[in-house]
Amino acid sequence: MVPLFFSSAAGLFLLFFGFPVGIALIAIPLVFLLVDPSITVPLLVIPQKMFSAMDSFPLMAVPFFVLVGQVMNVGGITNRIFDFANALIGHVKGGLAQVNILASLLMSGMSGSAVADASGLGQVEIKVMTKEGYDPAFAASVTAASATIGPIVPPSIPLVIVGAITNTPISQLLVAGLLPGLLMTAALCLMVVWLAHRHNLPTRARASLKHLGKTFLSALPALMAPVLLVGGILSGVFTPTEASAVAAIYAIAVTMFWYRELNLKGLYDVLVSSAVVVGSIFFIIAGAAAVSWLLTWLGVPQALATNLSGLAESPTLLVLAIIGFLLVVGCFLESNAALILVAPLLIPIAVSAGLDPVHLGTVMVLTLMLGLITPPVGMNMFIVMAIADISLMRYLKASLPFFLVLLAATLIVAFVPWFSLVIPTLLLR
Repeated sequence: MVPLFFSSAAGLFLLFFGFPVGIALIAIPLVFLLVDPSITVPLLVIPQKMFSAMDSFPLMAVPFFVLVGQVMNVGGITNRIFDFANALIGHVKGGLAQVNILASLLMSGMSGSAVADASGLGQVEIKVMTKEGYDPAFAASVTAASATIGPIVPPSIPLVIVGAITNTPISQLLVAGLLPGLLMTAALCLMVVWLAHRHNLPTRARASLKHLGKTFLSALPALMAPVLLVGGILSGVFTPTEASAVAAIYAIAVTMFWYRELNLKGLYDVLVSSAVVVGSIFFIIAGAAAVSWLLTWLGVPQALATNLSGLAESPTLLVLAIIGFLLVVGCFLESNAALILVAPLLIPIAVSAGLDPVHLGTVMVLTLMLGLITPPVGMNMFIVMAIADISLMRYLKASLPFFLVLLAATLIVAFVPWFSLVIPTLLLR
């Protein structure tokens, strides 16, 4: 127990003082092996586990999806998607908030990342909403909440990670997020409708059909990306990993040769920034894999399975326990790291209870995304607070309704498996 105490304390200490998550994770097994001389496991096992976790063909999709998100943010795609969504529904009461949500849904079909959506679209959305008379805290909370749609619908980086580390079919996981993503969108839109009438949110003039058509044609190449991606996967033309490469090539071609807003110098900068993001993601994957090995070595999966064996007889209670556990984990740990740590532990237990791994993987990602909009480590929260220049208390007060509807959507998906399984069952099984 003493080595485990010191190793956990070391990881928490590094996190508290702002060290990268990957370093904090690696410190846990490293300190554990160093503290107790009686432990004969060689230190070499840590880099071996780190490398083997990253040496995965399915994870090759992650760099390409990150590149797509980076290209979108600098290549004019973000503004065109926002302009089209604004022309389509910007005239309704609280229309810019609805535009915010719709734009995130459209954007998510290319990025697969909540942080990319919050930082890219957020720069545009919060500025425009504030200028039109919306409360900055409301604009920030809508942006943070709607950006969580990104990791749910394909291409979803978290779902790729779940598939890679649990040997669950990635193609099924990706399309499993389609209906839950639409449910999240509908839930957020309904909340905005209620808030719009309660707080008398601003309206805008209806866009002309000519302007709507113009913005649609301008955004069409970007809107075709998810069609190409999902269609290619469902038709069997390419695997999810190959689809990620196709999406990256398509995004670069559109921004360089169609929109003409990305030159070679800009492409170089995008590649560099993408490499930095990918490096941080894989550093977290490697560190989490090392911690996962330590937990396995300590017998945590077996102990967890034994303690949860009673719940296995009641799938409903088991799902509730998993959601409650992940809500706590998501508040304190980065979502990708959390998935790598807990997915290999929880999915086998759930499968033994008769739950579908594709369904549970989707529910896990949905639940952990709530941590992106809550303290203390919610990345979306910090991004939108910085853009809107608001305090934490103002953000928390404005974001509570959106957190509650997203939690409700998560529970609906969890207890109505049809939402996540109907498309994979019909098309890929």
